Amino acid sequence: MSVQDAPILGLLRDTLGYLTQRQKVLAQNVANANTPGYVPRDIQESDFARALNQQAYGRTGAQMTVTSARHLGSAGARDGLALRAESTPDSEVTIDGNAVVLEEQMSKVVDTQMRYETVVGLYQKSLGLIRMAARPPGR
Repeated sequence: MSVQDAPILGLLRDTLGYLTQRQKVLAQNVANANTPGYVPRDIQESDFARALNQQAYGRTGAQMTVTSARHLGSAGARDGLALRAESTPDSEVTIDGNAVVLEEQMSKVVDTQMRYETVVGLYQKSLGLIRMAARPPGR
């Protein structure tokens, strides 16, 4: 088993992929803030959790049972998550039909950026722990 096969690293990589895709969708929303009839899109986190579950256990395999909203999602997912952006209108719609509220979109962008930085930090710490465990004793 290589270091890259560690379940925690796979989960963190998949989370980074989700956050990257979400940031791209949010950037498109901001870029289309003045486009008539444009409805903002977003990638829901529940879609990400469902995709991780399908990758980890397959469509026919065992499914993780969640009995509390505070339970964590599945671990050990791999690349190739099928995420899709869905229309999610903001709280206001202008006369020309544009439903982008820049304040709401920028709030989502900042939240996604903070989460991305957190996951990168966790990834770096995990690699540091693996390196420390691989060192010979006494070094």
